[in-house]
Amino acid sequence: MAKPLSKIGTLLQVGRTFGMRDGMLRLEYELQRGSGLMSWRMRSVQGWDSWDLKRIAPGVPAEEMRAARRDGTRRFFFTDAQALGKSLRKIVEIDGEESVLAEAQSILAGNLPFFGQLSFACEFPPRWFRNPVTGQSVSPGQPWTQMRFASPAYGDLKFILEPSRFLFAYPLVRAYALSGDERFPQAFWDSVEEWARHNPPMAGPLWICGQECSLRILAWSFALHAFVNSPSTTNERVALLVSMIAAHAWRAAQTLGYARSQRSNHLISEAVGLWTAGTLYPELREAQVWQNLGAHLLHEAVLDQITPEGVSQQHSFNYQRMILHLLLWTLRLADVHRAPLHEDIRARTQTAFDFMRAWVDPVSGCVPNYGSDDGSMILPLAPGAYRDFRPLLQLGAAVLKLPALKPGPWDEAALWFGVKPAVVENAAPASLPSAESGYFRLGDETSWAMVRAGRYTRRPFQADQLQMDLWWQGINLARDAGTYLYNGAIPWNNGLAGTAVHNTVTVDRRDQMRRAGRFLWVDWAQASGRLYSSPARACADRFEGEHDGYRRFGVRHHRMVQWLAGAGWVIVDDIQGAAVHDLRLHWLVADLPYEVSDSPFEVVFASGQSRIRWTILASIPGSSAVVRTGKQAGSATGKSSALEITAADTQLLGWESPTYGDLRPAVSLVYQTRSQLPVRFVTAILTDERCRLESEDGRLVVLRDESAVYRVNLSAKAPHTAEGQPLAVSVQRETA
Repeated sequence: MAKPLSKIGTLLQVGRTFGMRDGMLRLEYELQRGSGLMSWRMRSVQGWDSWDLKRIAPGVPAEEMRAARRDGTRRFFFTDAQALGKSLRKIVEIDGEESVLAEAQSILAGNLPFFGQLSFACEFPPRWFRNPVTGQSVSPGQPWTQMRFASPAYGDLKFILEPSRFLFAYPLVRAYALSGDERFPQAFWDSVEEWARHNPPMAGPLWICGQECSLRILAWSFALHAFVNSPSTTNERVALLVSMIAAHAWRAAQTLGYARSQRSNHLISEAVGLWTAGTLYPELREAQVWQNLGAHLLHEAVLDQITPEGVSQQHSFNYQRMILHLLLWTLRLADVHRAPLHEDIRARTQTAFDFMRAWVDPVSGCVPNYGSDDGSMILPLAPGAYRDFRPLLQLGAAVLKLPALKPGPWDEAALWFGVKPAVVENAAPASLPSAESGYFRLGDETSWAMVRAGRYTRRPFQADQLQMDLWWQGINLARDAGTYLYNGAIPWNNGLAGTAVHNTVTVDRRDQMRRAGRFLWVDWAQASGRLYSSPARACADRFEGEHDGYRRFGVRHHRMVQWLAGAGWVIVDDIQGAAVHDLRLHWLVADLPYEVSDSPFEVVFASGQSRIRWTILASIPGSSAVVRTGKQAGSATGKSSALEITAADTQLLGWESPTYGDLRPAVSLVYQTRSQLPVRFVTAILTDERCRLESEDGRLVVLRDESAVYRVNLSAKAPHTAEGQPLAVSVQRETA
């Protein structure tokens, strides 16, 4: 009976995870799909004749629609993309201009951007139904109501859907503004007509998702207004595109129950898509309905999905950028059109923006690769790396009228939105997130850490409590592995969401929470944490926290992180409880050249002229290994009490995914043991070459120029006591 009871218990927990309202919304959606009702509804409006302009906007000819957008009667962020060319050249400079034009030329040659920083050969116009990675194709005639997002027949559908987001339109617009080359608007219109020919309304696989439809509405609208003065933009093409936008808004409105049940960026995307269609195209018969519905759903979604502390309930930095892009788009268009929105939308947008500011590295502009990441970069309107969030900061500062960064290439997105960032001299730094956010930042601008220790009130997406990111001089030393694939073959079916690949401790080779599906966890791990700072410092220099994810084994994990200004970091992990357990401490490090030594386990990384010493010790002897690309690449030391480190243990280690579909080498440091609890792990990361470690009477001592700057006990204690102290500090105070 044990197994059936276990399954019943899991099902009950899944039910509690989704709740009555969301469960019923999802059930209603699945019943409509399964019964054929959804298919019948889709068939009722198939064929572009159903969306002829005379039906959806009676009495408004296409010529009038086009003229109203050319003369600015129907307003957008800008009225003439080419008029922005001079300002754009100043922002991107010569190298940037060459890069923009080269990207647009590459698109015309058939190489399309994917997931923010990848590119695949797709032809142009794209082969809409082909997976560029596997070469498989989905049948154009397959009804979307009978499809899923992964299949042996076509692979991961995300690779097929990406070109149909029309994100390639943004680079074409940027290139057109700089060059005036008419090939770029012509290419856009060719792709629109080709898409319409192969994708009749509601009929095929590319209509599967209301979110995808909504993102097309944004891209098409941006390109329409950018190319409206081009000879390629004819009345017939305007009529076709407006008809397509109306069909997409109607499609999104049909599955809002599914979007609401997800309580994710899906609902925000679809609300913004509906609101945009209703606001930018008031000539449409359903415009007011869509605008009102979009505004209502957006208000519901931001209050539900963004906490008062500004944290997205999806706990993903890239999804939070996506949400902010959608919200900033809406707020700016609302200002342009004087369209009223609930004040909560602007207020919650600002809190989400303020939270995000705290995690942008001041040196590189990048953020931790934290949380689920599907490669969404829905407004590619500035140069820079995929994880460079400075364009978002500059755009948000301009729209929300907040202090901005100094001018740079990241100013471009604000230019396209028709707003100018206001640089404030000596502006106050971004405020630290509150403890209630569950995210803790310590250190200064050149050496800082993020520790995750929060309480979930909404389903988590990764089992990563006490995950730690470490940044030094713009380098993300200790990092999150990312996502890679949601729909890949085992182990790449969202395999990087588990505990073992995060910078924390795994107990008995189990995740902190129980996995009930690719995206579903039960038995949620809950954590708490506190920051401290010494009296002489303005920034926090110490974190202490713990989580209860292994309470089912009678185990608790307590972590202390200490920043040693100018010297490095010390991390103490205490695994408390009783009985004998398998324990593994894991660190994922940048793929830098390294040297390994044993006794103690130490890895020295080289970064330019600098050397970073990474030492791991424990109160109990154990096995250590360096893993790169799933294979042991360094030494392994074993003791009688140690666990064997096998190939099965390491296949997910030594990898990172900077964006969806992109898997690259990284370096995993592993120390594991099997022991009676309590057990203590001590990690010392020294960034100053004048520093070294010594053992002294059972303590680890950090020395700089022969002077001791920090001591910590190497023996485990139960319960935990915070022994390690910087020697210059006698009293600590809790920070907010």
